[in-house]
Amino acid sequence: MDRRSLIKHAGIAGVLAAGVAPAVHAQAAIRWRLASSFPKSLDTIFGSAEVFSKAVKEMSGGKFEVSV
Repeated sequence: MDRRSLIKHAGIAGVLAAGVAPAVHAQAAIRWRLASSFPKSLDTIFGSAEVFSKAVKEMSGGKFEVSV
């Protein structure tokens, strides 16, 4: 494979990836509920579920939310 064909294929892949990107951003927000058998008074165990929920929301930019 020579350089020109490699550059050509990379360019085509870039154009296709740019065309797919708007479809990813157009997805609706997803909300899940997380059931816990631990009471809120056990902050060590129940609090970790809340920390997990907050981390998932921050990493997804608010598109995926887990409510405890």
